[in-house]
Amino acid sequence: MSKGNKLGRREFVKSAAAFGGMMILPNWIIGKEKGPNSKLNVAIIGVGGRGKASVSSFMKASNSRVVAFCDVDFNRAASQFKEYPDIPKFKDYRVMLDKMDKDIDAVAVCTPDHMHYPISSWAIAKGKDVFCEKPLTRTMWEAEELKRLAKKAGVITQMGNQGHTNDGWRLVKEWYEAGILGEIEDVYIWTNRPIWPQGELTPPQGEPVPSTLDYDLWLGVAPYQPYSSKVVPFNWRGERNYGTGACGDMACHFMDVPYSAFDLGFPTEVSATHTPFNDYSWPSATSVDMKFNNKRGKDGKITMHWYDGGRKPKDVKRVPQEYIDNPKNKNCTLIVGTKQTVKTNEYGAGTILFPREAMVEMKKSGKLPEPKIERSKFKGNPQAEFATACIERKQPPANFDYAAPFTQMCLMNMVAITQDQPLRFDAEKMRFEGNDSANAMMKSLYEYRPGFIA
Repeated sequence: MSKGNKLGRREFVKSAAAFGGMMILPNWIIGKEKGPNSKLNVAIIGVGGRGKASVSSFMKASNSRVVAFCDVDFNRAASQFKEYPDIPKFKDYRVMLDKMDKDIDAVAVCTPDHMHYPISSWAIAKGKDVFCEKPLTRTMWEAEELKRLAKKAGVITQMGNQGHTNDGWRLVKEWYEAGILGEIEDVYIWTNRPIWPQGELTPPQGEPVPSTLDYDLWLGVAPYQPYSSKVVPFNWRGERNYGTGACGDMACHFMDVPYSAFDLGFPTEVSATHTPFNDYSWPSATSVDMKFNNKRGKDGKITMHWYDGGRKPKDVKRVPQEYIDNPKNKNCTLIVGTKQTVKTNEYGAGTILFPREAMVEMKKSGKLPEPKIERSKFKGNPQAEFATACIERKQPPANFDYAAPFTQMCLMNMVAITQDQPLRFDAEKMRFEGNDSANAMMKSLYEYRPGFIA
């Protein structure tokens, strides 16, 4: 066990008690409000991977400063450490939050998926605002719990799906409301992911742990598995103990446009087909259909179709098959209405009526509506949006009240993959109807290792 792992739940509870129960008080009561010229003090957890983007964004933002780095592998984070040598460095997020408590306003959680919930919940319990990369959590239950904890603590939150800051979902919503698209029939999404191993994998042979890596901290809540460079630091995404596979990894990008534009909510039915897989790894290719009861749909129904691992749709209205099959078109979303079809990318950028001639004609005719939905000032930069929201003490659009149910909807794909039959979902009860196996999948199938969750 690492030295940092000695900081367990009991010690944390004692520490929290000393602060007079700050876990349950709004920020304005505990003195977190900031003036317009203030700077947000941010600690970044997971500096060497996806965290590089957060380091860059928070460093460049005029209203934030990075005050602490945390990464379980100092070698992987070496370039950031070298560029900013005066910033304190930690391997254990619990130790960092304890020692620098008064100096940290917010944290950015940029770790593998299985540690999003543990770290975010710990930071929330310490009264910190939280920016968490997508997917918000590894399981549906974790997402619900983070939303509950954040609301109780009164902290500012944001999930880092940069597409929600872009105009794509706003444009599609405005076009629909202007009557341009007609009734919505289908949404087709495909991606070239996974670009990491998935399928019928088995745990690789163990290797010596690098001296710069605290592997116990990397595992965190996950069950012990011998270290392998074939898993750490990147290929964990396809393994069920750590990641959410191609579907979970990318759905929080792609699905944001239709989810936000049409207020999709939860599907009533989900079904999946896939290549072979096992208890260790997600399948290498999947297709998922999600059916929604939605007043914007034709006959009150919208179906969203997901494809990964090289799979693509057929017979999409107004879209030539050669366009879909073109190897250059690796990632795409097509939204089919009774009047028009929309094309956009995984980040809600390049959003147009398809084919392009339809977009040109609509512009010429002056039929495109004027913008009605407020645009983000921070397109493609959710970190800057988050910093401003924290300073102003206003929840950003991608806060956990939005991010939790959205992530849960995306993760329903992963539940469907494990079942051999279509699933019916009761959104009011948050349960799959008559399927105990599917309901069990909403939580972690392994018991969290102790000491990592507040």
